[in-house]
Amino acid sequence: MKEPVKNHRISSKYGKRILSGKEQFHDGIDFVSRDGNTDVFSVGPGVCTFDFDNYDDKKRWNDVKHSAGNYVIIKTTLGNKDYYVRYLHLRENSLSNGQKVEEGEKIGEYADVGYSFGAHLHFDMYTMAWEKIDPTPVIKSIL
Repeated sequence: MKEPVKNHRISSKYGKRILSGKEQFHDGIDFVSRDGNTDVFSVGPGVCTFDFDNYDDKKRWNDVKHSAGNYVIIKTTLGNKDYYVRYLHLRENSLSNGQKVEEGEKIGEYADVGYSFGAHLHFDMYTMAWEKIDPTPVIKSIL
């Protein structure tokens, strides 16, 4: 398993957090690079199942379709289990629906796009039944 962002730090964990003075539930992990490199990589091998690359910054605060910026969903095998992994807040991505992805392959670059208060990668995971899960136990070896 590879890191989604090299030389990363976690800027927000999965779970409860305070944002704009209000307690909210954060359903993923936010990664940023310590060295300013914004490249994003696939944590495992898989296939791109969804590619949204029509982000419009003018709609970032008032259109839910643009709240994640550009993003991709990759059906990924990790530890002999399949998951859907979403990579959100991308300035751009290099994938198309149905495209195969290798572990560690560059898939885009993160930015301050969508409902975001700074450049970061929002990383979240789902089971094959589309149930959201805490990604922390699955990717603990790279945290």
